[in-house]
Amino acid sequence: MSSPYGYETWGEKFGRKFKENPWVPAGCLATTGALIMSAVKMRSGKSQQMNYWMRARVGLQGLTLVALVAGSMALKAERDKEKSIEEVKALEVDQEFLKQKEKDEFEERLRGAEAAHLQESALAAKTVVKGPSVVKRENQPLDHPGTSSPELASPTGTKKSWWKVW
Repeated sequence: MSSPYGYETWGEKFGRKFKENPWVPAGCLATTGALIMSAVKMRSGKSQQMNYWMRARVGLQGLTLVALVAGSMALKAERDKEKSIEEVKALEVDQEFLKQKEKDEFEERLRGAEAAHLQESALAAKTVVKGPSVVKRENQPLDHPGTSSPELASPTGTKKSWWKVW
């Protein structure tokens, strides 16, 4: 059961922390047990056993601290691994998106090129020549402006200028 507004109760927090790092609560319970045993032995006047339990408490506290540090490092490594997996998935999605975008752009350019080719081939089929045509005869150069040409001769036999034909 979750608390409202994202807050967790102390029981929920304990359960979550115990799942994340189960050795720390166990070490705390063992340390507390050793402290209680040393207090019981001190009350009964058994100083040697009390010292034994006090030393056990110190050792258990050290082990609890080691468990805390090791668990934190393991938890951080696990979170980093999950984060890197998420980043890889996001990168794959981005790459997939970019590939699709490039493919769409290429197809659009291809459609444009095909349309331009169709227009060019349609224009090439409709060759309309306005004005005088220049005829190239074999082994003769093309006529240049200002030179006389038999095609530009008038029916009366007089030669006309090349721009008067236009």
